[in-house]
Amino acid sequence: MLAEKNLTGKFKFEFSGAVKEFSKWLVSIGQDFSYKEKDYMITVKFEFDEDYSKAEAKAYELEREADPQVELELEE
Repeated sequence: MLAEKNLTGKFKFEFSGAVKEFSKWLVSIGQDFSYKEKDYMITVKFEFDEDYSKAEAKAYELEREADPQVELELEE
């Protein structure tokens, strides 16, 4: 018997800086992915729920860091 679980994560970013940093992070952990430049969307297939959860947390972190509005609020 063969049982397979595929977990696909689709990460749609608002800021190009976050896409770039997330792509670099995925490469650094050896994770394959596809990227649609038009939509700022990265699609990743994960084997484990834990890997998806880590990627999701990283994506949110990088999106916050790339948000210029957050930067303005910090300067005030």
